Amino acid sequence: MEPVAIVGVSAILPDAPDAATFWSNITTGRYSISEVTPSRWDPALYFDEDHSAPDKTYSKIGGWVRDWHWDPMEWKLPIPPKVSDAIDDGQKWAIACTRAVLADHGKPIDHERTAVILGNAMAGEHHYLTALRIAMPEIARELHSAPSFQQLSPEMRIAITEELGIRMSMNYPEVTEDTMAGELGNVMAGRVANLFDFHGPNFIVDAACASAMAAIDASIEGLIEHEFDTVVTGGIDRNMGASSFVKFCKIGALSATGTRPFDAGADGFVMGEGAALFLLKRLSDAERAGDRVYAVLRGIAGASDGRGKGITAPNPVGQRLAVARAWSAAGLSPAVCGLMEAHGTSTRVGDVVEVSSLGEVFASAGLRPGAVALGSAKSNIGHLKAAAGAAGILKATMALHHRCCRPA
Repeated sequence: MEPVAIVGVSAILPDAPDAATFWSNITTGRYSISEVTPSRWDPALYFDEDHSAPDKTYSKIGGWVRDWHWDPMEWKLPIPPKVSDAIDDGQKWAIACTRAVLADHGKPIDHERTAVILGNAMAGEHHYLTALRIAMPEIARELHSAPSFQQLSPEMRIAITEELGIRMSMNYPEVTEDTMAGELGNVMAGRVANLFDFHGPNFIVDAACASAMAAIDASIEGLIEHEFDTVVTGGIDRNMGASSFVKFCKIGALSATGTRPFDAGADGFVMGEGAALFLLKRLSDAERAGDRVYAVLRGIAGASDGRGKGITAPNPVGQRLAVARAWSAAGLSPAVCGLMEAHGTSTRVGDVVEVSSLGEVFASAGLRPGAVALGSAKSNIGHLKAAAGAAGILKATMALHHRCCRPA
């Protein structure tokens, strides 16, 4: 594979409004997991420590983004306040991180030859709120069908229904001409291309928790094929509403106690959120331009598990294939590896399968057990789902840039 250079980085992550703060948090071991605040969703309404309680979440911890800067007027971006109000925070993170990654690169780029390929799944949370507002007639219908409600006087029923409608209108976003574009995940890349005047291809990639990795894969392929010369890529995930917690808990995936990748006490993953973006160029172009190169991507590959025990159960076959294919694409032996930034979800089955799969690939290259340092950014910020791979690549990139990784 033709080498690809990372020439710019940016991030908005838990306890980290930028990439530099994220790296500082990593090196100091900051643990960015905390309980949800009622301003996000109220645990008094949705939490129950009983794992079998219907429509409840037994977990209320996560890696939350609470500190980030958004000021399109200061940045001279044409986003009127009413439009800004209708834009989901995930889109805002994509915009803010694109501005930051371009500033970090610090050099002009050819907008005609710049693409935007982002990893995202499930969009953000804005569409849940507008859907609740739109569902008011159905809520009112069920209320009117309740036997106790029918025992009230007609005047009282009308008053209660009107008051409920007013409350819904006050507490849930108004649906306007800007709503749909503001909350659709597949508008995210287009919004960036529009605001920054990029004319290369733009699209999002949804591969669930591999979305960021798939987006970077597509970006590298486009660079190698000379479809474009520069690409903004990475992952964004801003979906940690109560419904996501409840649904993940119903498959027993979440931890109520903490994030502990590869630890014997791991009991599920902790959700996180955020964005990490990169500016990529072909290494030859970056060297010719005298760009600062954070790290070089020499091989990338993927695989599917094929037939297995279930749709959520990992199969080691797919993981071994992906790792082996990536080393093959790089034209290197796994024997040279000194650091492995892993997925490390903190699930009992997933971690064991991942470590055993990695161990088989490295053992086949002649490495002894314990020769490769193993880590996961999830131990600091949780599992960012669609943006998980981007956070891991950012951590490994900063380790290389700051020369913090050494072969064991």
